[in-house]
Amino acid sequence: MLLLGGLAAAPVLMFAFSSGPPQARTGAPVDGGLNCTACHRSNPVNTGPGRVFITAANYTPGVRQTIQVRVEHPDQMRWGFQLTARIQSDQTKKAGTLTPDDNIRVRCGLSGTAEAPCPADAVEFAEHRVNATNPGQRAGRTFEIQWTPPDSDVGPIIFYAAGNAANNDGTNSGDFIYTTNLTISPVAAGAKPAISSGGIADAFNFSIANGISSNTWIAIVGQNFATTTRTWDDAITGASLPTELSGVSVKINNKPAPIYFVSPAQINALAPLDDDYGDVTVVVTTPSGDSPPFTVKRVEASPAFYTPFAQNDRLFVTAVALDGTLLGKVGVDSRVRRAARPGETIQIFGTGFGDTDPEVPTDRIVSGAPGLEDKPTIRLGETVVDFPGKGNLVSAGIYQFNITIPSGLPDGDYALVAETGGVRSAANVFLSVAR
Repeated sequence: MLLLGGLAAAPVLMFAFSSGPPQARTGAPVDGGLNCTACHRSNPVNTGPGRVFITAANYTPGVRQTIQVRVEHPDQMRWGFQLTARIQSDQTKKAGTLTPDDNIRVRCGLSGTAEAPCPADAVEFAEHRVNATNPGQRAGRTFEIQWTPPDSDVGPIIFYAAGNAANNDGTNSGDFIYTTNLTISPVAAGAKPAISSGGIADAFNFSIANGISSNTWIAIVGQNFATTTRTWDDAITGASLPTELSGVSVKINNKPAPIYFVSPAQINALAPLDDDYGDVTVVVTTPSGDSPPFTVKRVEASPAFYTPFAQNDRLFVTAVALDGTLLGKVGVDSRVRRAARPGETIQIFGTGFGDTDPEVPTDRIVSGAPGLEDKPTIRLGETVVDFPGKGNLVSAGIYQFNITIPSGLPDGDYALVAETGGVRSAANVFLSVAR
């Protein structure tokens, strides 16, 4: 969808057209099933190691929400998409309205050049603008689209989307096109929140094998949480962290948990201080009521390293050099400038590493850098790495370790594993090392 071209009797070179595809290229059957392979002909649709997916909550009539379209591919370097919303019972009719912004363009009808605001009877297509294609960014791109559903209950609504994972070479060769769809339903009046089966994990490695501990950032996945998407950025008061956002709160073993992020389907919360261990319950509360209790295991420590991106089932650590340079797997995290160097001291970060001395309330901004009570063992590959002290809590739920990379280590990706209190961090976490 980053390229446009027409049929011609002779071969022509089709140059990059990153400002958006023609309408009706989402793969929707009602529009003829067309997708962007009409121009990007190198690879059949939905092949290769990438994907596109849509994230949306069940709708409340007339209440705007943010729709996300995520395009992923481990090797590609530019990104595009197109999305349309239709009433499932009559897919020739649009479902609600899509709102343009600096990153998103909205076009009207099945063809032509008209842009939003669209006529009431015209189907709509949201797509990327040229500035939002992120040339040079590897791994993927998430597009956010503001969508307002119809003012009344029209039954299930289906979204169709196509994504382009392009190689940014200015031609129609080597790009991958993916299609998907998602059906949502109207929210029942007063629908209570519910945590999905297996819906709680640490927010860094998405593992629950070890349970959760105090000062662990966790991700809670489910339904009917918030009616909006937001973070705590405007909700911190003085030194106090919020335990409620947009009417949503979480209790773990009946203790309030600070909340960083809420959305219709996910909450990121910080497990509060607690001396109880074993099975405890997690309950999400909204204005519509409480979720059924969800049982998790509470442990003394549940270490997990900061790994914002993955590749080929490996989670890659993003670290910081002492001069502030971001380090890690080049091409996986677009912010990373290089790998860690042998003999270099770097800063790595994690969550769930256990109690500190002095103890810090989880609902307060961390002051100073209190040290851990117990020093973890950290291995890079087969080597135990050195670091001063025991590690420090430097922010809410965030621990820092200044480790030194072994000087004789050959270039490569090495498993980074922490062990504390008899509990090990995830085995699929890696740190890149290169001279």
